[in-house]
Amino acid sequence: MDNVDSLIIENKNPKPTHNEYQIVFLIAFIGFLASTDSMLLMPLSNIIMAKYDVSAQVSTWVISTYSIFAGIAGFLSASIMDRFDRKYLLIGTFLGFSITTLLCGFANNFGLFVFYRGITGIFGGVVGGVGVAIVSDLIPFDRRATAMSIISLSFAVSAIIGVPIGIHFASEYNLSVPFKILAFISFLTLIPIFLWLPKIDKHIKEHIEHTSPFKTIKLAVKDSNQVLALLLSILIVFSHFVVLQFIVPYMENNVGFSSKLVPVMYFIGGICAIATAPFIGKLSDRKGNFPSFILLMILSFVPIILSTHIRVVSMPLALFICATFFILAAGRMIPAYTIMSGATTPEKRGGFMSMRSACMELGTALASIVSGFVVKIGADGLVHHFNYVGYISVATGLICIFIASKIKIVSHE
Repeated sequence: MDNVDSLIIENKNPKPTHNEYQIVFLIAFIGFLASTDSMLLMPLSNIIMAKYDVSAQVSTWVISTYSIFAGIAGFLSASIMDRFDRKYLLIGTFLGFSITTLLCGFANNFGLFVFYRGITGIFGGVVGGVGVAIVSDLIPFDRRATAMSIISLSFAVSAIIGVPIGIHFASEYNLSVPFKILAFISFLTLIPIFLWLPKIDKHIKEHIEHTSPFKTIKLAVKDSNQVLALLLSILIVFSHFVVLQFIVPYMENNVGFSSKLVPVMYFIGGICAIATAPFIGKLSDRKGNFPSFILLMILSFVPIILSTHIRVVSMPLALFICATFFILAAGRMIPAYTIMSGATTPEKRGGFMSMRSACMELGTALASIVSGFVVKIGADGLVHHFNYVGYISVATGLICIFIASKIKIVSHE
C-alpha cells in the first residue's frame, strides 16, 4: 500500500455495495467535527477565565463536564451498541450531537453553558465509539492501522482548521459563534451519512440476549484483556491532555506567545501531524503495532518535557517543539487504537468500542481535573508548576507501554 487509494478494498462482487475509502473519510470528518467541538475550549482558557471571572481550576470544569458525561454515556450505551445497525445508530447519535452543540451556541451564562456541554458530551461520547466500530467492522486488521491513521487525522485537521477558526470567531465575536457554525455543518453531514453508509448489521445475532448496561460492563470487566485495553485508552489520553489543557496559557503568559500565534501553533502542529500520520499507519502495519507504539511513546517524551519547561525562547524554536509534540502525541495513538481494536471479537466490538470511547473521555476529564489542581496561575499572570504535568505525562506513558505489552490480539477481522 503506497498511497491512500489502497484503502479501497478489492471486492470480488461485481456490484460492490460500498466504497470503504469514501466511508473512512466520512468517519474521519465526523471525528473532525467532534474533535473540534471537544478541543475548542482548551486554547480558550484565558478567554473563559476572563469572561466569566473564574479561576483556572473552575475553568477546567467546562471541559471535564463534557468528558464526564461522555464517559458515563459511553458506558451506559455499551449494552445496546451491538443490538442495532451501526448506520442508524450513528445517525441517531450524531443528530443528538448536532442539536446539543447548537444549544451550546445559545447558552447565555456560565452555568447553562457548562450544562449544555455536559448534554453534548452524552451524544459525543457515543458517536466516537460507533464511528470506530464501523471502521473496525469494514477494514481487516492487517490493514486497519492505515485506516485508523486516516481517522486519527480528524484531531490534526481540527487543530489546523477547526480550532484556529473557532478561536478567531470566539475572540472576535463571542464563544457562541463557533458552536453555531459547528452545529450547522453537523446537520449537513447527516446527508452523506444517510446516503453513503451501507447497512452494517453482520454483528447482530438472531437471538441476542438483551442485558442491562451494568451487566455488559460486568462481563467486560471479567475479560482481563478488555480491561487492559480500556485502561490503556484512559491513560494514553490522560498523558496527552494533562499537558494540552494549559499549554496555551503557558505559551502566552510564560513563553511570550502573542494570542495571534496560538492559531498558528495549532495550524503548524496539525499540518505536521497530517503529513506524518499515513506514514506512521503504514509503518505500524508493516513493523507491528506494539514495537511502533513503544518507539513513538518514548520519542514523544522529548517534546513533552521541552514544551513544559521552555522559558522565553525564539518563536521558531517554540513552534518547532509544539509541532513535534503534535506529531508524536497524535502518532502514538495510531498503533494504540489498532491494538485496542483487536482486543475483542467482532460481535462484541460495538459495546467494547463504546466503552473505549467512554474511557477516553474519562481520561480527558481526569487530565483536566488533575492539571487544574497542579497548575496555578499567579497574581503576576504566569503559569506555575506546568513542569509537573510534564513529569506526570511521561510517567503515565511508561505505564501505557507496560499495559500495551500485556494486551492479546484476539481478533484479526
